[in-house]
Amino acid sequence: MRALAVLAAVVLALFVPVAQAGAAPSRTSPTAPTNLRVTALTDTSVSLAWDAASSKQSNWWYCVQRDFSGCVRVDPPTTTHTRPLMIPATTYRFSVYAVDVNGNRSANSNSVTVTTPADTTPPSPVPVLGLVAVYPTRISLSWTSSKDNISQVWYSLIMDGTPLTVDQIGVGSSTLVDVAPATTHTFQVTARDASGNTVRSNVLTVTTPPVTDTVAPTAPTNLTLSPESGAPEIWLDWTTSTDNADSPNQIMYDVYQNGVFAEHGIIGAGETVVYCVASGPTVVDVRAVDTSGNVSGPSNAITVDC
Repeated sequence: MRALAVLAAVVLALFVPVAQAGAAPSRTSPTAPTNLRVTALTDTSVSLAWDAASSKQSNWWYCVQRDFSGCVRVDPPTTTHTRPLMIPATTYRFSVYAVDVNGNRSANSNSVTVTTPADTTPPSPVPVLGLVAVYPTRISLSWTSSKDNISQVWYSLIMDGTPLTVDQIGVGSSTLVDVAPATTHTFQVTARDASGNTVRSNVLTVTTPPVTDTVAPTAPTNLTLSPESGAPEIWLDWTTSTDNADSPNQIMYDVYQNGVFAEHGIIGAGETVVYCVASGPTVVDVRAVDTSGNVSGPSNAITVDC
C-alpha cells in the first residue's frame, strides 16, 4: 500500500507543472491611470501627463485616446504624451487607459478637454513682388515666398485691383500674356493661410512699351500628335519657330481647333497638351506669337478624334 501511495505522489508531481504551464492567461486588468491633466498648450500641440497605473503583467502599456477613439501607445514608465498638428480653434477631449499583452484593459482615466487657440498669425515674411521682364504684350513677375506657423500658404495675384490667379500653392511667378502695348498696370500679391490671415506685398506699377517690331515669327512645322494623346487630351509636338527680334525661348504658341483659337501653349516649348473643345473629328494647328503680339501663319494641320 505504501508503494502505491509513493507511486501516486510521483505521478502527481510530474503532471502539476504541465497543468501550470498551460494555465489560462491572467484576467486581471491593470489599474486605471489617474489625474490626467494638460501640462502645455500651443497653437500646434497639446502636452498631457497622468499618474501611473500598475499591472501584474510585465508587458503592458498606455493608450492615449482623442475624442474616445484611436489609440496612441505610450510605454511605461513614461506617463506623458504630446500630440502634434492640432487644428486651431478646435476642441478635443483626451483620456488614457492601460492595457496588457492579454488584452485586459483598465477603465478610462478622467477626461480632459482642450480648445486650441485661434490662429491669428499671418504668413511671414511679407512677399516682395518684383518685375522680371516687360514686353509690349507680356509682363513677367516674381515674388518671394512666405511661410506660416501652422498651414500651407496660398498666393493670389491681383492686377489693377482684380484677382488674376486665386489661392495657388507654391507659385512664386507669373507671366501675363495678351497685355495691351503702351499701357500701365498695378500688381500686388497676397499670401493667405488656412485660417484666413492674409498679408499683402508691395504694389508694383508696370508700363508696357509700345510695339516697334512688326515682323511675325516663322510658322511652326512638323506638327504631330504624341502617343500620349487620348480624348479629351490632345498632346502635340512641333518644330519651333524663329523670330527676327525674340529668342526661341520667348516665342509663345497658340493652339487652334477647327480654325478657332483654343488656348495658349507653353512659351518657348515645341510641345503642349490641350483639351478638346468639341466632340468628333477636330482639325488642329499651331501658330507662333512673339512678345510684340505678331502672329505667324499656321503650322501644318492634323486631324484628331475628340
